[in-house]
Amino acid sequence: MIRQATQSDLMGVYKVINSNLDDYFAESTIEFFMAQWPGGQFVSADLFGRIDGALCGAILDAGRVTVSLLAVDGSSRGRGIGTALLDSLKRRCFMEGRTTIQLEVRTANATAIRFYRRNGFEICETLSGFYNDGGSAYRMVCRLSG
Repeated sequence: MIRQATQSDLMGVYKVINSNLDDYFAESTIEFFMAQWPGGQFVSADLFGRIDGALCGAILDAGRVTVSLLAVDGSSRGRGIGTALLDSLKRRCFMEGRTTIQLEVRTANATAIRFYRRNGFEICETLSGFYNDGGSAYRMVCRLSG
């Protein structure tokens, strides 16, 4: 089940993000996203309420938002959770009149790049040395329409 994240989801989001992404993110990072745009935070919960996916969005400028963090627990991948999280964000953006969603993904992460392309994103820029470990990223963009 996909729903908007609440403050009580903080530890579950923290766990799924840090267990499934290759960087460490402090609790304060997730709290920042929740405070900056409460409507742009989504979680997936299993039948027992355990968070198995999370998306943290942030408002940029000029009708743009970014997917700052998106993770799905390894044991839950392939079930459409990532797509459902992105769809929830797209609906929120549409309702708020936001027209563009962007994100960054490691250039070496072919699986994620294919996933984002299937979900309407296109590569628009290469960002050399974007990650803390010096890894490069692609900026990908999805333009929303009526």
